Amino acid sequence: MDKETELRLGIKSMLSQYDHYFTRAPHTRYWLVVVDNHFENCYSFFIYMQRLKAKLVKSYEIACFKRDKSLYKHYLSSVKQHSNLNIEYRDTRHLICPDKYIQKDPIHGHGAIPTSAT
Repeated sequence: MDKETELRLGIKSMLSQYDHYFTRAPHTRYWLVVVDNHFENCYSFFIYMQRLKAKLVKSYEIACFKRDKSLYKHYLSSVKQHSNLNIEYRDTRHLICPDKYIQKDPIHGHGAIPTSAT
């Protein structure tokens, strides 16, 4: 399969996954997250959703492909044309390491981090 056909099918699959998970449920917040994953040498696109007044955040991967800037630009422009959702960009080179001062992670619903027993 040539690269153009592979790109077209990959984008079509991503938009199909997007349409599947973006159900426009009432009282639900949706947004997109694009991750530059240096550990697995790929880019990943996710759709996130959170119901109103709920702590739980759900995420679904809608695309994953090798780290190639030209592919990335095509996928990103396609999703921007297809969607008006906010997009967050994340890079695995800049991960946040929790420390003793982080008591709660509201994004992932974690409670207080246990401290050492005295």
